[in-house]
Amino acid sequence: MHLDGRVIVHVIDPQAVLSPEGAREVQRVTVELAGGVPVAVLVDMREMGFAGRDARAMFSDDLGGVELATALLVSSDISVALAGLFKKYQSPDRPVEVFSDEEEALAWARARADVS
Repeated sequence: MHLDGRVIVHVIDPQAVLSPEGAREVQRVTVELAGGVPVAVLVDMREMGFAGRDARAMFSDDLGGVELATALLVSSDISVALAGLFKKYQSPDRPVEVFSDEEEALAWARARADVS
């Protein structure tokens, strides 16, 4: 995970399986990297293995306003469908969009970070 201006870029490890504990750690690091400044987040989940329902539910929280918007970068139609289900059923507290192009995802995240 790294900070690119006011965008946190999180590249999920290939075939990673995300647990609720792992989700809490991602949230902790996000808040730490943000340093009290609202940011947008780009999650590169193109090679991710799996995230359970409990882990996904944790990501609906905007971390007290720290996370302004989230760009989900995916690589397959199945991932697009799963990300759409996340948006529909988890009701995130911030704008969430799904992308298959990294530059588009980053541009969208930067635009969201710049409007705050």
